[in-house]
Amino acid sequence: MNELPRLLIISELVPQSILAGSILLLRLLKDYPPDKLLVIGAPATAEAECLTCRYEELNLPLERFNRTRLARLVRSLRSINLLPQLILASIQQRLQGFQPEVILSVMEVQPYYHLAYRYAKSHRLPLVLIVHDIPEVFEPVYPWALQPQRDRNAEIYRYATQRLCVSPQMRDFLVKRYGISGNVLYPNRSEALVCRPLANVRQLKQPGTLTLGYAGTLAYGYGEQLSRMLPSFRETGTALRVYSRDRSLGMAPDGVTYGDYAVQPDQTWLRIKQECDGLILPYCWSEDNGQQDLYKTHFPSKLTEYLALGMPILIVGPSYATGVQWGLQNCDATLVVTENDPGAWREALNQLKDADTRERLSGGAIVAGDRDFNPVRLRQQFLTYLQAATSSGITSFNVSKNP
Repeated sequence: MNELPRLLIISELVPQSILAGSILLLRLLKDYPPDKLLVIGAPATAEAECLTCRYEELNLPLERFNRTRLARLVRSLRSINLLPQLILASIQQRLQGFQPEVILSVMEVQPYYHLAYRYAKSHRLPLVLIVHDIPEVFEPVYPWALQPQRDRNAEIYRYATQRLCVSPQMRDFLVKRYGISGNVLYPNRSEALVCRPLANVRQLKQPGTLTLGYAGTLAYGYGEQLSRMLPSFRETGTALRVYSRDRSLGMAPDGVTYGDYAVQPDQTWLRIKQECDGLILPYCWSEDNGQQDLYKTHFPSKLTEYLALGMPILIVGPSYATGVQWGLQNCDATLVVTENDPGAWREALNQLKDADTRERLSGGAIVAGDRDFNPVRLRQQFLTYLQAATSSGITSFNVSKNP
């Protein structure tokens, strides 16, 4: 720990136990020395768990418009420099004697990671970027603002000393878009997760009824696909239990119940082990290009956690989705359906009613999950990237443009 650099986070996404990206950041930094860490970004949620280091709030000008129908226009005008930016002095005012050696940002809300880039460049500091989503998909703008937005993102991405992409597919996509490669850092699951005893897998929670759990947001087509599968659930005697703040499937469709939402994710996983027989990851067959790019590049953090629970997992979706591709490469750990066909969905649901199938998939999930997504190993990998950023220095390529 003594070798870790003094780390300054400048990001809209801050380490806290609310929202998937923030939770991943919280886990990566959970044991980081608090005197070597300062977080500057959007305010943390009041009830959320945070790190013990100092947090300084930095609010984006016109932030209130990001939650209105004017959000796309505001982002577009900002991309062509017609709206005020976060100023460099706002960082200096909040340091209070802290002397950073490395800057870290999550590439989600451009004004924040653009500020991180400008500060790093002006002080000749290394920049580490974490990329969970394609920036231009995460922050859509009007067509006339897309090229300026993309040019700025390319400049920031190319400057970074370490570029940590959520999947191999994301790394390869950004090589083509921005012209430089990065490293892969898969989503890190909780270290507290404990798998359910395999013997428990054979007995259904409700005799004759398979209960599948789904955890997380219903956006990005997940809820849409679950809605499309409701007839298949009914026809196979399958119950769906949803653990989410989102209630967009309706109040209580036939065969669907909502589990209590827990602020602490580990509580959700505990309930799922107690109340469900298996888990589902549902992608939809979308014609939306933005959603297709999301599916082709992201990596669903819920899958890494599903695999730790010792339960069978059903993945449904198009073959280009990253979670589907991982499942197809690990057929001993997941049951995957790539056909956009209710008949195929029903067949898979009926397969999961077989106790031997559930037990085989559950055991395979534990082995594959520990191999690819061991949280201790991923956290150490992240810390190694931070240390490498410190020792690598700033190259002439990094500083080739004005901040």
